[in-house]
Amino acid sequence: MLINPKADIQLNEYELFLEGALCINSSQWLPAYSIFKQLTDGAKNPSVARLYNMALCHFSAKEYLQTISVLNEAIQHMAVPSGFSKQSSRVPDVLLAHEYEHNAHESAITENIVSLNASVVKLRIRRLLVDANLELENWEEVIRLSTLPDMDKCKNVMQAVTIAKTKINN
Repeated sequence: MLINPKADIQLNEYELFLEGALCINSSQWLPAYSIFKQLTDGAKNPSVARLYNMALCHFSAKEYLQTISVLNEAIQHMAVPSGFSKQSSRVPDVLLAHEYEHNAHESAITENIVSLNASVVKLRIRRLLVDANLELENWEEVIRLSTLPDMDKCKNVMQAVTIAKTKINN
């Protein structure tokens, strides 16, 4: 039986990606960081999901400038229209409210989540950008990001804006 080494590498990358996502979602940051570092380093065109998950790892490691850089790269990738993004159906209001009120932006995402929920992923990217800029005390950027669509509904964003405005006024 002949084995296709390319198929094995892709399968291993896929399995590694899923294992890294599981590590993030169970707060095992050291292995998650190692996995997503391997998956993104040297990649010619890393996916939005890989970039986002790497950004979460940078954030956990308190590497806020790298977090912002990787998230900005992910946003640029999102500017390219996806075939599935037009197929996303209306999300129930109760689920959107849950998204806004909780820290879902601190959880790993997969390629399918990006394809099926592009607007939610973009919101999560922006929410994590707010968190990173808050840590760096970039008050003006926190306020600027808070003016983007749906950001005023997010609990973490409103808390960050309150802090930023207080710091600016002092």
